[in-house]
Amino acid sequence: MGLREIEQFELLEQKVETLISTLGSLNEQKMMLERKARTQEEELGTLRSEIDTLRADREVVQKRIATLLEKIAECEA
Repeated sequence: MGLREIEQFELLEQKVETLISTLGSLNEQKMMLERKARTQEEELGTLRSEIDTLRADREVVQKRIATLLEKIAECEA
């Protein structure tokens, strides 16, 4: 094998090592993003649950206010 072929082989080795390193880094980033996405999905589920609870509470309050207003109206009559 000549000097030129050895240099080309070394260059190829360097590029392969760079690609492997880049792939490892990308895999780490992917795992990090997947964890972040799972966390955000859990938070979204919690927030949706809280919104549902607040809406239900609001309906109860609205009904109680309506009942109180009816009682007040009855007293005025």
